[in-house]
Amino acid sequence: MAEHGFSNPEGALFELTAFFNGRATAWGVFEDRFGRLRRRFEVDMRGHWEGAVFRLDESFVYDTGEREERTWVVTPSGNGGFTAACADCVGIARGVCTDDTIRMSYDFRLKTNGREFTVHFDDRIYRMGAECAVNRAAMSKWGVKIGELSLFFQRRADTGTPSHLSA
Repeated sequence: MAEHGFSNPEGALFELTAFFNGRATAWGVFEDRFGRLRRRFEVDMRGHWEGAVFRLDESFVYDTGEREERTWVVTPSGNGGFTAACADCVGIARGVCTDDTIRMSYDFRLKTNGREFTVHFDDRIYRMGAECAVNRAAMSKWGVKIGELSLFFQRRADTGTPSHLSA
């Protein structure tokens, strides 16, 4: 598969901090547990190191025009492992990087329709090449699947204003 750009450099982990260092854009959808499309969104991201922690700033724009900002603080723990936290995360997210996958598990305060509730995320990001990745995240509450997120990440070479902020 190397001719398609899927190859993994010998022994290199697909590290969250390496892939998201700099700028990236993502496009995504949320489907409910019945497979019905409920939301579409775009995300502009900027990742950078601040000492021993990695900071990932996310700027969301939803199909409704709603905007949301989130910052993850990621702390590598060795052997591909890491912990992460953001304001909406309940406790600490725990993750691991392997040759082609980043997996993260966490509880998250979700705000929708003026209400807030806690859901569990099982996040999986798959390397598709050096510049793109696919994210599938299952959401559940009390062990019952409530929906799934699908995101498509593209690293950006530019350092300018995020696309949805320039309009």
